[in-house]
Amino acid sequence: MKNLTFISLLTLLMTCTSITTYAGGIDFNHEITFDQALEKAKKEGKLIFMDCYTSWCGPCKRLAATVFTDSSVGEYFNDNYINVKFDMEKGEGTSIATRYQITAYPTLLWLDGNGSIKNKVVGGLDVAGLIAAGKKAADPIPGILSAMDKKYGDGNREMAFMEEYLKNYKLAGRDCAPILDEYIKQANAQKWPKEATIPTIYQHTYRYPSPGIEALMSDRSAYVSKYGAKAYGDKMSNIATAALADAKRKSNEKMLGNALKIAKSAGGPNVKQQVAKMEMDYYFNTASANVYDKYVTDYIKKYAPTDTKLLNDVAWQYYINTNDEKYLKKAMQWAYKAVNIQNNCTNNTTYAYLQYKLGNYPEATKNCDYAIIKAKEENIKPVSALALKEAIKKEMETTK
Repeated sequence: MKNLTFISLLTLLMTCTSITTYAGGIDFNHEITFDQALEKAKKEGKLIFMDCYTSWCGPCKRLAATVFTDSSVGEYFNDNYINVKFDMEKGEGTSIATRYQITAYPTLLWLDGNGSIKNKVVGGLDVAGLIAAGKKAADPIPGILSAMDKKYGDGNREMAFMEEYLKNYKLAGRDCAPILDEYIKQANAQKWPKEATIPTIYQHTYRYPSPGIEALMSDRSAYVSKYGAKAYGDKMSNIATAALADAKRKSNEKMLGNALKIAKSAGGPNVKQQVAKMEMDYYFNTASANVYDKYVTDYIKKYAPTDTKLLNDVAWQYYINTNDEKYLKKAMQWAYKAVNIQNNCTNNTTYAYLQYKLGNYPEATKNCDYAIIKAKEENIKPVSALALKEAIKKEMETTK
């Protein structure tokens, strides 16, 4: 593989070529107002986490780019808070700044459904600091959870206590799976009414593995009846997606099988496509070229023959991950198809890089020129195309 591969990857991430990424950080809700966030917090029994920032604040930008995007931060905050952010100098952010006397940035607020402050931090935090601040907000009364720990240890298994214990356990950032497992066992042993246990199991099942997943899948109709097919499907799809990410990180096919099983339980008209995409994503990152090529080819043929972004992304991933001429030529066909459907800077750049890797320097240079022309029309900087064109020029000069 040519040295340019590694250089171009870095430049492509910043320029016209689009690379598929999977965000693992905080999922901020940009669609709701402050009042709607308060209402949602009351309804769901959660706190609000609010990032109070300004467009000119450097520390705000660093926080957003390096801390909010962390997967462990996302896992804790997405599970436990209604996450919102407001520019304190625009829209209703100005009234929020007045209400909470915010004069320095960034300011991070944790609020209850009544708008009362549970914690406030002025200035940036690292990953550990942000999670610690969230846990402090979630347990504002020192010792409340330790007292419940003692009651649980002493054998309290009453339904109301267990439900309150689970709620506080989760808010404190603890793994509630062992307590949920005990809750389900007690529900069966004490024959608690199923309709009464459904909300607790549903709310505390949010990742794989969890003792609640089997309950959600085995009694699907009851949960769909309670929450609706869409809400249930979205929940199971999100759990399956997270399980797939774990399977990919660990290259564990058994975990993939469980993720696919959860995805299938979500139901809906697109479930087969989701399952096929999950298989494609898994094998693309964990298997040899001939294995992942099968899944990628099948998926594109069945579900995305004209999806230019996917065609381009897949072609680029082949450029990065394999030197096999057979697969590079296949990737070049996908890239060429993407160019013909959508003749833009991104697609021309990917096609140019594939031509380069296959040794077709004149064609690669030509497509760099097309990418540069399109970039001008799109008002973007074709850094990657320019870099490749210059590299080809130097390489050809050294071989004369």
